[in-house]
Amino acid sequence: MALTNTGTAAGGLGRTIGDAVIAFNHSNVMYPLVTVKQAARGSNHVQFSDWTKLTSSNVTAATQATATTAVAITTDARTATISEHVIESQVSDLVLMGSGDDVEGQAGPALGNAVSAKLDDDLVELGKTFSQTECGAGSSLALSHIFGSMRQLRAAGAPMPYNLVLSPKQVWGAKGIISLLHNTAIDTAGSSTTDTATARPIGMMGAKGEEAFQTGYVGSIAGFNVYWSDQIDENVGSGGDAAGFAFSKGAVGLGVGAEGLFRVRTQREESERMTKYVCTGFWGQVEVKDAYGVYILSDVS
Repeated sequence: MALTNTGTAAGGLGRTIGDAVIAFNHSNVMYPLVTVKQAARGSNHVQFSDWTKLTSSNVTAATQATATTAVAITTDARTATISEHVIESQVSDLVLMGSGDDVEGQAGPALGNAVSAKLDDDLVELGKTFSQTECGAGSSLALSHIFGSMRQLRAAGAPMPYNLVLSPKQVWGAKGIISLLHNTAIDTAGSSTTDTATARPIGMMGAKGEEAFQTGYVGSIAGFNVYWSDQIDENVGSGGDAAGFAFSKGAVGLGVGAEGLFRVRTQREESERMTKYVCTGFWGQVEVKDAYGVYILSDVS
């Protein structure tokens, strides 16, 4: 009998749940970076507040012993509606008995990774909704775009830390940030007729260039903590552009179900000699404060 996805046998539920939780925590990118609130029991909605920023122009010089004009403090409500996100897995007794693989041991990580990927997918899609932008379709990513994102977040008064979430190609691709941290080696003369044919080794941009070559990654750049997610669309509008983004934690809200983010339940079908496992995620996501995010669309083709 063929497996629908991956399954585990009766009696392995405790291990499956534990492995699913571990896999989720290891593979998820976005959950720790956004504002998370849990729904109250009896409600499938979570509300976040978008406070209107007060500026120096709201502060006036006052005359002694005279009243000043009150300034309204306003907020907009942003609501995340909790919905179900489900993956079902099943295995027959015969498959379990005849398999040389550790089906029971692989079930938890498979379920946890799938739920984690779906949560990341839902959250990174919100990056496309930020009205502030850097770079653009058909344009290659440059360090000026990273600094431009920092400028926009600081101008909005977004609280730190700042996060930069990019696609794999925006990090490691030929037009990604790693490529911006070094010059290519040459073994021929340069463009000028006065250049010599002396070879030039790879030139690295200081400590960050060295970090990229030593570890294959940079954990931070230009004041941002750098993350990557393979759930980011790398072909927006079929144009070969990737939908990265920069943001502060208050930009995105995640509402979690009253009974937790996800659960794993078992169902024994004895007449079919099989065990089903159902992993369900309970969440809803919403953009809370648009000015706290910057959409970085860049060419990765």
